[in-house]
Amino acid sequence: MGFRTVVVLSNDLAHEWEKDPKLGEKIFHAASYGPDEYFRYGQIVEQIHADTQTLAVLDGYGGRPVAYTHWHREQQVGDVNLALLKDLAARMGYRVSKVKVKEIK
Repeated sequence: MGFRTVVVLSNDLAHEWEKDPKLGEKIFHAASYGPDEYFRYGQIVEQIHADTQTLAVLDGYGGRPVAYTHWHREQQVGDVNLALLKDLAARMGYRVSKVKVKEIK
């Protein structure tokens, strides 16, 4: 696998970026060298290896990664979600535990 770049584009500036023939170049530059005046259409949230699974918070005109796990073959969606939740909880000083459901008789 290669790398992925997650970009949040501002719809308020769509009238500019939809016509920008250098949009791809600007995204690549900002992702590779950091944000600058060259890329003003939004935010590069992350550029990371594609084997990484990321939980991100998207708000306003940008976002930030908050938790990570690694991709493994044949993972179930629930397992991925739980691993990301546990990573976020651990980063915040918490643990995740399953709530016991009382049997109804």
